Amino acid sequence: MIKIPKVINTCDDQYVCWAHTEWACYASTDEVIFKLLNTDFEVTVNNIPCAVRECRVSAVPFNRPWSGKQRAYNQSESAGFISFSANETVELKVKRKQSFDKAIVRPLSKKVNTTVLDDEVVFVLSEPGQYVLEFGNTHNALHVFFNELKDYPDAKDATIYFGPGVHFPGIITLRDNDKVYIDEEAIVFGSIYSKGAKNVKIFGGGVLDNSNEERITEHCYENHTKGTFRIYNCENLDVSDIILTNSSTWAMSMFNCENIRIDNVKIVGHWRYNTDGIDIVNSENVLIKNCFIRSFDDTISIKAIYGHQKPIQNITVDNCVMWCGWGKTCEIGIETDCDEYKNIVFKNCDLIHNSLAAMCISNGNQADIHNVLFENMNVEFQIETMEEVVQKRDDQEYKSTNKTMPPYLIRNLIQQYDIRKSSKDGLVRKCSEKLGNIHDVVYKNINIYTDNNSLPIIAIKTPCCENKLKNFQLENFYLNGKKTETFDCFKTEFENVENVNIK
Repeated sequence: MIKIPKVINTCDDQYVCWAHTEWACYASTDEVIFKLLNTDFEVTVNNIPCAVRECRVSAVPFNRPWSGKQRAYNQSESAGFISFSANETVELKVKRKQSFDKAIVRPLSKKVNTTVLDDEVVFVLSEPGQYVLEFGNTHNALHVFFNELKDYPDAKDATIYFGPGVHFPGIITLRDNDKVYIDEEAIVFGSIYSKGAKNVKIFGGGVLDNSNEERITEHCYENHTKGTFRIYNCENLDVSDIILTNSSTWAMSMFNCENIRIDNVKIVGHWRYNTDGIDIVNSENVLIKNCFIRSFDDTISIKAIYGHQKPIQNITVDNCVMWCGWGKTCEIGIETDCDEYKNIVFKNCDLIHNSLAAMCISNGNQADIHNVLFENMNVEFQIETMEEVVQKRDDQEYKSTNKTMPPYLIRNLIQQYDIRKSSKDGLVRKCSEKLGNIHDVVYKNINIYTDNNSLPIIAIKTPCCENKLKNFQLENFYLNGKKTETFDCFKTEFENVENVNIK
């Protein structure tokens, strides 16, 4: 059985939500923040037509500090996504208007074969999961979300219910014991937000889109700008199956929270400044599993900042597919303004595109970071990876001088970081009087896929010899299928570190 949601548009033609305020300068026929359908693709799933939704993504890794206005529209590009459910093997046939001569399905670990016939690519998916179809490079990709068949009996009990169609609620403020249902045929324009809600469930498979919201400050810690999902001091939240698009800042963030479960959430279509995927800030007992996250900025970032008391502990990221457009894919830090980070696990994940670093621990403040595990990770490096460039003025254009430099595979760094902090006098910076440590970190069963001869980079270093970098264990590393038992296959940068072993 296959279930393909209808794409329902209750507004005019294909365009549902036009830009506001400063976005007005971008709002011509083809330049809107939200566009419902992507007409570059024709897709069938087991010969059943499947409408392709539009999602704008970052075209180039071109970023800058907040300049008071949002990122230029011409730094983004069109992509598409489909979402369907099935309990059987599916055959997808995809036609694309732009010509192509090759196609690849990621993650590579899934070993999905493609057949290209004229203007059509055909491939078979045998199990639910998150996939990306690319046509020779990263541009104008098709994201494929294959879900398990599921009923939602709790929908009838929802306290906030969004049925099929288009909704404009704005800020959706959570209360204790809320159940928020977003139907798989719904598009909801707004933000999920809460301070202190407990025992909440958010579910249903539909789209939550934040293209209505304008970012108004540099600050990403406070709720001046909310993004698609932002919660503070919350407990016992369960979020599943929804799709988050067009965030105005960090897509999904939690501050001083505990017992959070995020399952089968898709984060795609993000290109505005600081659109991190998921930010876990001073929170504990967090599980993220079976998710797809494509971000323009850090993909999953585990932070600690001033004003929140909880330590970072018991964080698990399991079976996720990640695509980082700028910065770090799996990052602990760089804001680490708490006493301790411990019991952090990334496992069974596919990092299909990486920018600065794939697996990263950046200690910029006083935290003692320890008991960290990266296990069963598949890391893909591509020859066409674009160089990160910082934009320094409005009229500057992206020009890459080096498109083949690989990201860091592993990057562990202790170096002081000044955390942004608001004050009556405006924006100031707060730094720790002392720096913390990183120790007892394990990398186990790491599969690295490369399509060039560049050596993956492993950096474990600090300029501060009084801080502790020690006990790093690397076990079962495979480079293009061949086990590596020495550091000869890597470029290494070690400074002021003790006890680094590979076997």
